[in-house]
Amino acid sequence: CFGGNIAWDVYMHPTANIDYPWNLKMDSHSSLGENSWAYAMTNIKIGKNTCIGKDVYLITGTHNITSCTFDLITRPITIRDGCWIATRATILPGITIEDYAVVAADAVVTKNIEAFHVVGGNPAKFIKKRIIKE
Repeated sequence: CFGGNIAWDVYMHPTANIDYPWNLKMDSHSSLGENSWAYAMTNIKIGKNTCIGKDVYLITGTHNITSCTFDLITRPITIRDGCWIATRATILPGITIEDYAVVAADAVVTKNIEAFHVVGGNPAKFIKKRIIKE
């Protein structure tokens, strides 16, 4: 996969965009949805059993707006096991989303998300704990 570290059983929608694929790591049974964008200027790690939804943006690059040269800043994104990143969510540079967290549709994640937390909004805020019933 052009230098990416992609498990053999990952699902990538044909319209998913991956810039700098050598910086993308995806573990087993994870997916990258329709029209999603992995802007992997530095590392993006996606754990196992994680669903990245339609039109999701994973953005690792930004600019220093206080610099007269508008310097590029890159920071990695880590999305751990069992997460669901819903439709049109945006994950900004330097974010870690811990195990089994859920990011609601249209959310903009500006801070790290704890395990089993459900977040939503712009900027994303805690909504409730995720309870998984067996």
